[in-house]
Amino acid sequence: MSAFKDYAKKAKERLKNGFWENAKQQLQQEQQVAATLGLNFRKVAEEQHRKLQKQIYDYDGFCEEEQFYKKVEEILDSDQVISNPIMRLADQDYMAKLSPEEKQLYISKLASRYRQAVEKYHKLRS
Repeated sequence: MSAFKDYAKKAKERLKNGFWENAKQQLQQEQQVAATLGLNFRKVAEEQHRKLQKQIYDYDGFCEEEQFYKKVEEILDSDQVISNPIMRLADQDYMAKLSPEEKQLYISKLASRYRQAVEKYHKLRS
């Protein structure tokens, strides 16, 4: 199946399943939460828009990124002092299979993702 037909099929499924109605309701809920918590409404709306784009065009990457962000959020919201959050986020089984050079590259990429998630966390709460 061509990429165009695949995109059209997915778009039709979104319409049938009420994806856009759910997205609109979720945006309204997040706006209410933002107003209640004193968060920046515009940043919350931009984040919601970015999530929708990622979900539509890169669903697997979207799910992986959301899981990663939730882990980072748990670390940052925790009352405990976590001395090495990067290693807490790392996949230990995967790292055991890597060479030392590959481990270093994996950890540096993970640190970059962690830094971006922390910036997102602070941006949404400012």
